[in-house]
Amino acid sequence: MTDKLYQETLFSFLGEGEPEAIQDTGKGKRTTATNKSRVASKAQKTTSESATKSKPETWELNTETIIRYGGENIPLTDYFTLEEITNGLQDSSPTDEQTSIEEKLRKITGEDVRKRMENDFGELTEELTTMTFNKEKNMIIPVLTARKKGSGMILDRRYGVYLRLEDAVANRRSNMYVPGADGHMYHIRETEALTICKKARKVPSVPALVEGVRLKFPRIPWGILTQFLIVARHFARTYSSEIHGEIYWDGQGYQLVIPAQIVSKHMCEPIEQIFDENHVKVMEIHSHNTMDAYFSAQDDRSEQAPILYAVVGRVLDFFPQILVRTCLDGEYLIINPHIVFESPLESPTSLDFPQVSVKGAGDDDTV
Repeated sequence: MTDKLYQETLFSFLGEGEPEAIQDTGKGKRTTATNKSRVASKAQKTTSESATKSKPETWELNTETIIRYGGENIPLTDYFTLEEITNGLQDSSPTDEQTSIEEKLRKITGEDVRKRMENDFGELTEELTTMTFNKEKNMIIPVLTARKKGSGMILDRRYGVYLRLEDAVANRRSNMYVPGADGHMYHIRETEALTICKKARKVPSVPALVEGVRLKFPRIPWGILTQFLIVARHFARTYSSEIHGEIYWDGQGYQLVIPAQIVSKHMCEPIEQIFDENHVKVMEIHSHNTMDAYFSAQDDRSEQAPILYAVVGRVLDFFPQILVRTCLDGEYLIINPHIVFESPLESPTSLDFPQVSVKGAGDDDTV
């Protein structure tokens, strides 16, 4: 199969739009004078870059210098001591003239900052990070550079896993796996007569993942949920209405907020938007008074953010009902409330009741 025909066959699996032409890579062709010139120019550029890297740029830093990264202003003192900022760092390669008493000190460089930040921000690798310094603002700014196209490929003798269809064309295998815009992975199989494309049942050389949610903060204390249940029972008993609450994390603990809202038997509509950069909204929770706990069509339209949503039903019962979920890409994921809330019924120690025998259990089994 010729390269052109192969490309047309593979790109016929694209859903809509014209196939993007793939330029001939020229593999196997003799190097021309022009190509040699380009290679030489590239080699000179690489040599120049290497020379530049060998002389790290020093900055005039002080104890007021900040690092701007990830939307935060991070003090330089989070990563260096006052002595290091003022006097400098010990040179890793002292000369023979230096004694153990007299150590050569040098100023802090961008690479020094990057190395220490990498412990907290794993993405700040030497390969992908450029450190810049704004002298006027006394601010260090780490900049992540774009990855080389196709760098995410996994190539084996008989299969390849690619990020783009173009990479599959340039690095063909008998079995190729390419992600589609619909969120599915597609298996493309090459035979002598056919090119077949279908949704993949499994993908080699990638980890198995499962859907789920992990709360980055501690579980919400039972006392916070109890506070909301007290409010919900009051409105259910007094007005037969629902009520809306919001739970925030302030870095130390959780706080329940009941915002301004309009409520009735079948709805609760907040009319106040709370925003505080020092607090993180973790959950929106509302009650269904005496009705069962369920997420209504109106809830589906309103609850679209990637936070936790909870609904509490039958709030006047001794044990109310509760459901928890989150949303991603317009789809909902139901969450076990035990993952989100602490429970007063959990025992910190194992229970042992040798006086209780379980019918049908083994002779050595006890409760």
